[in-house]
Amino acid sequence: MSVSFSNGAFAQQSLNFVMEWVHALNGDNTVSNILQLLVEITNADAALITRINKPEHKVNYIARCSINEGKVWPVQPRTQIDLVLGDNISTAKAGTVWKLTEALPTDRTRAINGRDQVPTGLVEVLVIPLETKGGNVDHLELHYSHSPRRNEMGLLTALAPTLASGWSRRVPGSVTTRSEQIRGYLPKIVKDTKFVPILDPQNPTQLSRSEFRVCAMMKEGMTVKKISQILSVCPATVRSHLSSIFSKTGASNQVELLHLLNRNADTADTFMPSEIVSIS
Repeated sequence: MSVSFSNGAFAQQSLNFVMEWVHALNGDNTVSNILQLLVEITNADAALITRINKPEHKVNYIARCSINEGKVWPVQPRTQIDLVLGDNISTAKAGTVWKLTEALPTDRTRAINGRDQVPTGLVEVLVIPLETKGGNVDHLELHYSHSPRRNEMGLLTALAPTLASGWSRRVPGSVTTRSEQIRGYLPKIVKDTKFVPILDPQNPTQLSRSEFRVCAMMKEGMTVKKISQILSVCPATVRSHLSSIFSKTGASNQVELLHLLNRNADTADTFMPSEIVSIS
């Protein structure tokens, strides 16, 4: 499948994305922000990068973003790698594009680890294997509530080898993020008596100045619209900040973020949002 760049604006967006992808892998931007851009140019509903630990089949979410972020009840996307790749998880060639609709039988159901049906509202999932190294496999994943258009599929097919090549050549330790390690997609409860509040002057989650301000306003009960008015930015910018905040704090939505923002330092049993890992 070929892709046409006759549309100047579309071509510019695509080139900008490649440049920002390279910058992110060299530590000059965040992967979450780049995924937001990818969602926009491919008209996807969500994008995520996952690392699968092959021996134990554990899932680490390196970064995630969704068009639903910023809404009152957003849901973070969950990986559908098993449904798309099946037994090919460890052997799929880096830089290729795999489609959910080509992997499933015509009735769109399949028993995979007890999850025997495609999630409601999910029409297509595109997976690009990025790298297999040691006992881990990294993937880029795009979710659609509609069938991707021909030009969007062509763009991803054209970009896939470049994205995988850039990922494999990234600066060691440059993609430092909060990784949500899950078993059976259940929250992890831990005993944490030394929790440092997110808005503590120590800034334990390394929020930027803008992200810190957004968190402070959300803790005061302000909506995305109200925050955008006060900061004199568009709501999309606030949602972009929230996407980065979710990644850094491990929150899946605004409700979880508010829970984290309002926790006290002496909280005993708490949700452990994530652990900082260096993806090298």
